[in-house]
Amino acid sequence: MLEVQENSEVVNLLPDGWGSEGAPSLEIDVGCHKGLFLYEMAQLHPEKNFLGIERQAKRVFRTQGKILRNDLPNAAVVHIEALEGLLRLPEGVVDCIYVSFPDPWPKRRHASRRLIQDRFLHACARCLKDGGLLRIATDDPAYAEWIAEKLPGHPILTTVDEGTLPTLPKTEFEKKFLAQDKPIHRFARRLAR
Repeated sequence: MLEVQENSEVVNLLPDGWGSEGAPSLEIDVGCHKGLFLYEMAQLHPEKNFLGIERQAKRVFRTQGKILRNDLPNAAVVHIEALEGLLRLPEGVVDCIYVSFPDPWPKRRHASRRLIQDRFLHACARCLKDGGLLRIATDDPAYAEWIAEKLPGHPILTTVDEGTLPTLPKTEFEKKFLAQDKPIHRFARRLAR
């Protein structure tokens, strides 16, 4: 597991060989929680590399344990804040970024803490390859409205019909919310420079 301290030098978060020319496709799971989605994606797609970014150390260790127990050389996890993690990735190396059920921070005074902000979207666009995807899911209607307002401000992120994309394994949160009959709001954007 790679860990980056807040004030350390810029460090490439990717394992050796990931992100280099000719390397397998790279996909990022931002806020990978306990790693269920990351683990399932790595198993389903051994031809791709998957990096989880998670700020909570206990979740990072759980995810790392899953990766090691199941001998998944195409999966890794780093302990770092989401925005900082994206900013430390090399430019233009990521094929897809998944942001699944980020904390909605429902109180108006806490809205500035939401992950989906202009700076975060710019960081996503910076590390995505041309044609790369950003896929976001939330169960929170107010956060869905917030996301829908933020995304059009980024003209290089063009709308993609979610129905045309491959179906993804369900995250732990998605399973929970579907069991509660909560609607899931999905957003997909493709980078077009």
